Amino acid sequence: MVFIKSFNEISKNDVSLVGGKGASLGEMTRAGFPVPPGFVVTTAGFKKDIEKEVLYLFDELNAERVAVRSSGVAEDSSQASWAGQLETYLNVKRENLIEKIKECWNSIKSERALSYASMQNLSDDQLIVAVVVQKMVESKTSGVMFTANPVSNNRNEVMIESVLGLGESLVQGSVTPDNFIIDKKTLDITSKDLQKDKQAIADETIKELTKLGIKIEDHYGKPQDIEWAIDDEGKIWILQSRPITTL
Repeated sequence: MVFIKSFNEISKNDVSLVGGKGASLGEMTRAGFPVPPGFVVTTAGFKKDIEKEVLYLFDELNAERVAVRSSGVAEDSSQASWAGQLETYLNVKRENLIEKIKECWNSIKSERALSYASMQNLSDDQLIVAVVVQKMVESKTSGVMFTANPVSNNRNEVMIESVLGLGESLVQGSVTPDNFIIDKKTLDITSKDLQKDKQAIADETIKELTKLGIKIEDHYGKPQDIEWAIDDEGKIWILQSRPITTL
């Protein structure tokens, strides 16, 4: 299907077809990282009649709910992250899927997105959106991981932020996360800043996450900003990885 690609059909070289987010998820899936399954409605699928194929692939995911995320062609590059500029919808059911995909397409034309594009000097042909449809992880805890410390720019440290439940509250800044600094070489946790007496994730899990983050950084050859989630069974899932733009 030219208008829709499963993650295992996508690599990091497909940004013009599936956007930055889609290309990253495909690349990590093919490299064997634990990415929840999904597919991308490509930039070629924009304004095409893809409803039947989309619903068929949704059924194949065997998921009650999915995350629907905009994936801009100019997004998640080392220059522009587009964080928070384009639409994301969580817990989308089958009956709302097509509507939410269309809303993601339209989000590139929002005042917020156009203003950001203008600040980044992006041309019109870069203002194209693919849409990622990905099986929802029932997150017990979730968060972000930077494989270089974005505050101190120290590349020998990993920073992990974690919250209970879905990570969207963290991305939107509506909750304050636990914060951990880890030494990359020894995996020692050198700093903890907790919001409650009990931390959201155990020390052993922090080390597991760090090892996974280092592998992803090695795969891409540069420090990464990674979204992760842990399900009820304790399995770590990688939801997204992009270059750290602030280093």
